[in-house]
Amino acid sequence: MNDSQAFENELNEHQHRALSSRLSSIERELYKAERLLTGDLANGELFETTSDITQVEAEELLRTIGVARQVIAELRSQFALITKTETVRAWFLGHFSIIWTILEDCHSNKLKGFGEVSPKLSQSLDPKIDQLITLVNSVSKRVTIH
Repeated sequence: MNDSQAFENELNEHQHRALSSRLSSIERELYKAERLLTGDLANGELFETTSDITQVEAEELLRTIGVARQVIAELRSQFALITKTETVRAWFLGHFSIIWTILEDCHSNKLKGFGEVSPKLSQSLDPKIDQLITLVNSVSKRVTIH
């Protein structure tokens, strides 16, 4: 963006980039909220998402979120905001590095901060944690090579 565009938009380049980034994050969260309200509820072995939102509440919330997304679209147009593109590969690399870090902290020797660790715990826990780390590393390597 050049200086004349910045003055037309009333934003300097840094403000333009910051506003684009912030509104992109907000829009992403609104999208996630819409998915939850329409019943796209994630579940796993150790977590469960249940909806305690009534159908009437969901409809009202979806309307409000729709208005919010429209305001974001208007701001994008008004200030020529930049659409942030995130690739699936970048998502995997970022999230799986976080997963790897969390897994490293699941080893038995890292649980000492929560109390005395049974001497047998490393034999029963650590091999499965290491297996998960190997799987995470495998995923990371596959998305790194392209």
